[in-house]
Amino acid sequence: MNLLPSLFLNDTIDAELESFCTSDPEFIAAKQAFYKTAHEIAEQIGFDVFDAFERSFHTYMYRTADLYYLFGLGFRQEVLQSMGVDG
Repeated sequence: MNLLPSLFLNDTIDAELESFCTSDPEFIAAKQAFYKTAHEIAEQIGFDVFDAFERSFHTYMYRTADLYYLFGLGFRQEVLQSMGVDG
């Protein structure tokens, strides 16, 4: 039985990640600065154009983060296998 997905992919990870991020003052400051700047840009170029940009940017960034995570998950599997842990 492969237990690795249950270690790294589970229903609570999103809530735990959100809690972890919001506990970091630098994250909160960066988030606030981003939304302030985003609003200023949207006012200048129009909310429809900015919305299209933001949607495509988020799709790109989320996919990049997913691929980095999957790469890391594969790496962790290799490490555990090399340690003799049956995953």
